[in-house]
Amino acid sequence: MGEAELPDVGTRLSGRYRLDGVLARGGVGVIYQGFDVDTSREIAVKVLPRSIDRGTKRERFLREAKVAAKVGHPHVVKVYDFGFYGDSRPFLVMELLHGASLHRRIQSVGPLSIPDACSMGSQILSACEAVHEAGLVHRDIKPGNVFLMKALGITAKLIDFGMSKSVVEDPDPITEPGRILGTPSYMAPELLVGRDADARTDLYGVGATLFEGLLGRPIVKPHKRVEQTFADVLRRENIKPSTLRPKIPPYVDEIICRALEREPDDRFETATEMKRACDQALNEAVKAGL
Repeated sequence: MGEAELPDVGTRLSGRYRLDGVLARGGVGVIYQGFDVDTSREIAVKVLPRSIDRGTKRERFLREAKVAAKVGHPHVVKVYDFGFYGDSRPFLVMELLHGASLHRRIQSVGPLSIPDACSMGSQILSACEAVHEAGLVHRDIKPGNVFLMKALGITAKLIDFGMSKSVVEDPDPITEPGRILGTPSYMAPELLVGRDADARTDLYGVGATLFEGLLGRPIVKPHKRVEQTFADVLRRENIKPSTLRPKIPPYVDEIICRALEREPDDRFETATEMKRACDQALNEAVKAGL
């Protein structure tokens, strides 16, 4: 995407949000580090460039603004404001997060300790409780959408609600019939065969995130041909993580394997149930000195 279509560094959106530099570029938007001159607060500002300000990408961007603001939870990225700039292109004002996604953390530091993984899982499941209570499913929980804050211990935030879906609205106004949305390696099998997402779909994503957080590799390796990745997801055997990292205790194996069951009915029923298991696992892991 060309720089000319993006706001210049130093621009003020809505007269108050100063853009101080580009932090990241993604599939749906560019994130700036910014400053709210009215509140003297550092912020992050996500903008939608002209080249992708259309169709489903615009709708997902608008959805992210509405959903994250609606949920409002300590482990969900905060949304402060929403508006339009230039020729009616949208922008989103969020809390500025210091740290890195779990994906980047694994790349730079390696897998998490067992207690840190259990703590992260509990926090993300707490966020899922709030999301599900709001009648929504995230649909894209993965290491890239779990942000680990720079803090003592593990503090996790669930980000990017562009793929989220209301479980009480049918049909999904953004998802075209027959079209599969999400990140193939982390998608629950039911999504690949055209079944509806529900809370247990997100629990599969948490299981996949825990697996990668502990082992440093995804449960399914992505292929250049997405059809091959889909096939691998559908025929994947549910292996115990301890076969790849022997120090992982049986109670952690059980949580991850149950979350990653092929059939939703075989998984945890709710985020609350899975969070309780992660909390118990954290206590056991700490007692064992893992």
